Amino acid sequence: MNQVRGAPRCLVRPRVAPISRVPHENHLLRTLFHSLAYIALALWLGALVFFGAVLAPVAFSQLPPLFGAQGLHAAGLVVGTSLVRLHWMGFLCGLIFLAVLAVARTHYRSIIPQALLVLVMLLLTGYSQFSIIPRMDTARDSIGGNVQAVAPNNPGRQIFDHLHQRSVHVEALVLLCGIAALVATAHLSRREI
Repeated sequence: MNQVRGAPRCLVRPRVAPISRVPHENHLLRTLFHSLAYIALALWLGALVFFGAVLAPVAFSQLPPLFGAQGLHAAGLVVGTSLVRLHWMGFLCGLIFLAVLAVARTHYRSIIPQALLVLVMLLLTGYSQFSIIPRMDTARDSIGGNVQAVAPNNPGRQIFDHLHQRSVHVEALVLLCGIAALVATAHLSRREI
């Protein structure tokens, strides 16, 4: 403590460090970073769940009764176009998530598990978008554009059906990795900052 010369010790006010706003600002940044990370991941996961649990089943159950044989083809076009848009949305959300993790890495005990999981999600999405879907399009075009119009033993349809199953499995893996990334993000966020 500093003392004023000649003043009794009990009358001198000790110097107090000024109140810092850094912890409050740090808390706001932490909240912002965590919110952005959760929003990016939640949008991607929500879209995946909506696609698989709502859009695809509704398209394939509602369009065929309305349009007959062309209804299955129309449902396939709706689902295929929606999947491409889902993939581009996933790329954007994944990149935002990784950018937030990189900038806010001090706000997490570790960023490696969730970053790796989101990288796997991005790689699987890229595999589906740039490998599976183009080959499905080629297989569909090779049989005249309407998969349902040919026999199940047609080689082009068999290729299409095989690629479709692979696409379903890849999207399921993306969803599982996303759920794991969400859990890892929540578990590894620093509570003490």
